[in-house]
Amino acid sequence: MAFQRDDVNRNRLILGISISIVLVILISGLVLWRQSQRGQARVDQRFPLQGLKYCSPSPVTPCVVSFSLDAKGNMLVSFLTDGAFYPDFYLKIKAGEEEHIYVCEKVNTFSTSVYCTGKAMPVGEVLQFFIISLNEDVVLAQGNFPIIGMALAAPGDYLPPTPTNTASPTDDLIPETTPSPSYPSYPGPGS
Repeated sequence: MAFQRDDVNRNRLILGISISIVLVILISGLVLWRQSQRGQARVDQRFPLQGLKYCSPSPVTPCVVSFSLDAKGNMLVSFLTDGAFYPDFYLKIKAGEEEHIYVCEKVNTFSTSVYCTGKAMPVGEVLQFFIISLNEDVVLAQGNFPIIGMALAAPGDYLPPTPTNTASPTDDLIPETTPSPSYPSYPGPGS
């Protein structure tokens, strides 16, 4: 009987050790899995954050294509993105302690082009640029750089300056004539 009792105790000891080993393996596996999930970049995480800078010959998107001013004096910032599947976003520019929000729109004919409109910023000053998703208000890309140039919008109707009237003695000799416009003759609507 003592022999059977030793076998039962030994079996219980082996069973206890086996269960302990299985639990340690399961807990270790769970800890390692959770750590691997934390290391992966997700949309809701802020880091690692994609850098934002000017586009280059082989651009990493999103990137800044250009800066310009429209006829109303608003600054337009043109971006190149990954295309139609890039999330809708707005632009925030920080100049010192001031933050300025820019409304952004995708260009219908070019799925990779987006332009943002807002307050004109100074050329040459280093500014902080943040691309922020509209849906989740998450920073998608960030960069610090100066505006190195600004294209100016040409006015829609450019009128040359009106000449001042400087009368001279020969002005009376030059007849004032206004050429009559000539129109080609086309058959009328009833023809």
